[in-house]
Amino acid sequence: MRQAESHGKREVAKGGCLEAAPAFETHGECAGIRLPRRPAMSMPGEAETAAVREAVSAVFGAGVEIARDPWKLAGGTMHDMWAVDISHGGERVELVVRTSPRVRDDLTVARREFEPLSEARRRGVIAPAVHGVGATSAGEPYLVVGRVKGETSPRPLLRDPELAEARRRILPQLAASLVTIHSIRPADLDVSLDSPAPGEESLLAQIRGLTLKYDEDRLERHPVIEWALRWVRRQVEASPARASEPVLVHGDFRVGNIMYDRDGLVAVLDWEGAHAGDPLEDLAWFCVRVWRFGQDRLEAGGLAQREDWLRAYEEASGREVDRPRFALWEILCNIRWAVITRTQVKAHLDGTGRSQELAAIGRRTGETELEILRLVQQYKDGH
Repeated sequence: MRQAESHGKREVAKGGCLEAAPAFETHGECAGIRLPRRPAMSMPGEAETAAVREAVSAVFGAGVEIARDPWKLAGGTMHDMWAVDISHGGERVELVVRTSPRVRDDLTVARREFEPLSEARRRGVIAPAVHGVGATSAGEPYLVVGRVKGETSPRPLLRDPELAEARRRILPQLAASLVTIHSIRPADLDVSLDSPAPGEESLLAQIRGLTLKYDEDRLERHPVIEWALRWVRRQVEASPARASEPVLVHGDFRVGNIMYDRDGLVAVLDWEGAHAGDPLEDLAWFCVRVWRFGQDRLEAGGLAQREDWLRAYEEASGREVDRPRFALWEILCNIRWAVITRTQVKAHLDGTGRSQELAAIGRRTGETELEILRLVQQYKDGH
């Protein structure tokens, strides 16, 4: 049975695309600035677009007119992303429809992305317009959002001299976006989010989840990961209890999951990891070394020093950031990335998702382990 949920007619942001995987650079159709073009789309057969057409019809009505046939966008390792233009209410509406294999995803997971994105946009976070979520008759979950004009590729943002003004503006824009996201409580959403157990410290909940994931996807022993998980746990347990109400956490807030143009932030993308937890997690994930894309001296996403990032958040929120607690989160977020590298390569090796990109990501475990050890020593030196 076809399932769909819609928030009705909304203003549609035009141009661009929803998201891009970090190993891809999207240009042309998604570009809001002039950059060298690379192949960014493919023209599929009719059978491949059936899910896209079904999703659009479920959200906008069976009589919706397809003004331009769907075409596949580059990027998206675990999902397929399609651009499609429709005529609706006498207007041309430019959309991105993201479809997921039935074996990987389900409607509940898709709704856990749709609801936080919708509420965050309602509160003023710069994000794509959200139209609907559901599942096709074949059981494939989909998410329908508006297309956004901008660029997602990290390297031009971090290096291009023409984007110096964008780099200057974007840090406070990102901090303000996070503050708004963190103002959302789980009870504000019409969906149940993954959350710490009642009374459980968010750091300990994350350690518990990462330990389970590491054991589940382990191909061989990684002593640094195992030791680091135990070490962070000891630091948390030795610290005074920290009671705080969980808030909405984006879960993958970083360079590569934002869209920008010459004026700075255009959209916050990729809400799939949204959950309830500690806002320091988002701040720390932004600083994980891999998301600096070679600009390693600038710890905050290759854009700024770590301290500048924390101050920008403090200025936007009016709250002080607990530096020692943040340091533990940064270590744990690097552990999380190390675990992800093992999960990705396992997906390639066991045939779940054959991909050169997944295989290549699996080679980054060692450099991440070195970063974990460096951060632990830095934490010890500061205490």
